[in-house]
Amino acid sequence: MNDIRYVCLSDMHFGEEDSLLTEMDGNDVDPLKASQVLVHLAGCLRELISKNQGSQKPTLILNGDILELALSEYNTSAMIFERFMELVMPRWYVFEWGKIPGKDGGKLIEYLSQNFDIDFANTAEIKKTNGDSAISISDGSHLISLELSSDKTKAILKIDGVEKKEFAAKDKGNGKIKICAEGRELFERIIYIPGNHDHHLWELARETQYVEYIDRHPNKRLDLPWHKTEMFILEGTREELERNVSSYFLDKILKRRSKLDIDEEQVLREDIQIYIAYPNFGLLSEDKEKCVVIHHGHFVEQMYCIMSRLKADLLNIDSKTPNDVQLFESENFAWIDFLWSALGRSGQVGALTETFYEHMLDEEERKNFFSKVASNLAKKYGPRWTDPFEKRFLKFIFDRISDRERGAKDEALGEDGRKGMLMYLDAVKNQIINEREGELPSELSFVFGHTHKPFLSDQCNVTGFKKPVAVYNTGGWVVDTVQRKDIFGGAVLLMDENLDACLLEMYRENESLEGYKVKALHLNEGTTDSTFYRRINEIVGPADQPAKKPWAQFSNIVSLDVKARAERLDMRLKAL
Repeated sequence: MNDIRYVCLSDMHFGEEDSLLTEMDGNDVDPLKASQVLVHLAGCLRELISKNQGSQKPTLILNGDILELALSEYNTSAMIFERFMELVMPRWYVFEWGKIPGKDGGKLIEYLSQNFDIDFANTAEIKKTNGDSAISISDGSHLISLELSSDKTKAILKIDGVEKKEFAAKDKGNGKIKICAEGRELFERIIYIPGNHDHHLWELARETQYVEYIDRHPNKRLDLPWHKTEMFILEGTREELERNVSSYFLDKILKRRSKLDIDEEQVLREDIQIYIAYPNFGLLSEDKEKCVVIHHGHFVEQMYCIMSRLKADLLNIDSKTPNDVQLFESENFAWIDFLWSALGRSGQVGALTETFYEHMLDEEERKNFFSKVASNLAKKYGPRWTDPFEKRFLKFIFDRISDRERGAKDEALGEDGRKGMLMYLDAVKNQIINEREGELPSELSFVFGHTHKPFLSDQCNVTGFKKPVAVYNTGGWVVDTVQRKDIFGGAVLLMDENLDACLLEMYRENESLEGYKVKALHLNEGTTDSTFYRRINEIVGPADQPAKKPWAQFSNIVSLDVKARAERLDMRLKAL
């Protein structure tokens, strides 16, 4: 059917003030309200998934740096994650009886379209019948009725005279009657792959996993805690999936939203679980010949392996990068967790860390910043810190910290990044071999984010695979610099049941509105386009034609918000 089976997002940075998905109230973050970009992003996802032909809902893959735990507090990031879940995983369709026909008529049509596979024409007629106790909808092919019980506690849905569904109803008084229909969630399950800015979520999940392991084995000699999960966690049975690592913290965040009144649109299902995969999550095609590996992307960069490199230098070891995923994490997790998931939440020190971080992403501001730091050190410890040697030393330190892929503004992936990716893919290949008892699939696709620069490529050759590795980057949702650079942007990776992929480029930073147009991209575009790509391209609209709803509205809102956040960032940088 070529339906959307997997939706992958990364680098949402909920809670960071420069994230397009964080609502701002002046200069303050407002965690109780969803940003307009987030609202319209969820609307675009709903539009895409509504075009699926089958009833199976897709899996949502959240590929790291979703919660901003380096530069925001736990509570703020968690509440904005709630806003996102309310948009994509709401339990109920809630209609107000008195607003059908009228304002809520569209919601009722949406529910029927998505849950009963009825393709309504724009001319569908909605009217009240039987006094005010029934609603009828006719589209020329079907006759649909919704009948309210005399005690106003339920409503019965009939299609062509056959009873299909019983809805809960709640009389709110003053003539307001709410009708609640389950089934509005966009996704069947959620997989979360922590990155570097939300690495601490992995540490929480890992420790929970180990405590549960201890509880299950009262007489066993205890193993060391693990630093990774299995890659192919969806390959087992549902019972095996239930035993996988879940996020106790995120699960509790969602469960508190299940306690709302039944007629609240924001109420979530109590049994939503978020499964953790780290550092890699893998998917296999039915014939096991095609594999997709999803990793946040931090281990593509050398600075996240700095402890492994330091060990190699101290012990005079030739190989500075591990070829084993467990070693990547076990040797470097403390460094990553401290710098990217703890330091930024350390009171006033955390606020200073954010200031430092923002200056490191802008070359001109970085120069100004370390000059000011040198001057401040000179006042405190003597004038030697303004001497050329000490200033060069500071510059060296700051340049090493800022010399990362997000700071490379002229290419999608720099030379060091390409080398780092190849080294990490060697470890990924070894993990596949270990988990699949020596078997390698013919094809591999590698999906990552982290750099905030979306792209796709088929020029990566890795020994053992019959074809070059297909590489997809999902970009990010943060305005990192004052100047708009079209190399930065955000994308969503979509995959069908055959693991055929389409990169949906949601925006690229640009000076003109036209540059923000949503585009569907495929590696073989123009040669051997896939059926799946053609379906997505038809929904979004060809790049050479005017944008249509809801894509045009999304592009307009993103373009305005990027400009506004860049201006706020400029003011903060100049205020130091």
